[in-house]
Amino acid sequence: MKYEILIYNKTKHRIPEKFIKSVILKALDFLKIKQPVELAVLIVDKSQIKRLNKFWRGKNYPTDELSFGLNSRQKTKFAKKQNKMLELGEIIVNVDKISNRNNFAEILIHALLHLLGYHHEKSIAEAKKTERLEERILKYLEI
Repeated sequence: MKYEILIYNKTKHRIPEKFIKSVILKALDFLKIKQPVELAVLIVDKSQIKRLNKFWRGKNYPTDELSFGLNSRQKTKFAKKQNKMLELGEIIVNVDKISNRNNFAEILIHALLHLLGYHHEKSIAEAKKTERLEERILKYLEI
């Protein structure tokens, strides 16, 4: 599968770029997404993500991740196909919430599912469905 996963580390922490790409690609494989994908992953610290969370969501606290589907900052819009490339958008991860590889994979998968249109805030049923899917993907990753 052709892909473009751009990783930007805005912290002083070392970030395992191969691990990030591997988790995302294996999750896409599990979800049977075969078309080429484009995605950006930004690693920030808790003060940066708190500022972004307040600005974009009106919530004044640091979160573990933020996900912005392509153009979702203006309106709800997810995963857009352009020139046969699936443009997913951006994942922003709070480096201070990463405790180990499994936790990091959970955060990445959760954010990726948001970009693909899965939610947990709309209803309890949707939250359970998304949580079960996250668990199945993690098991598939064998981390």
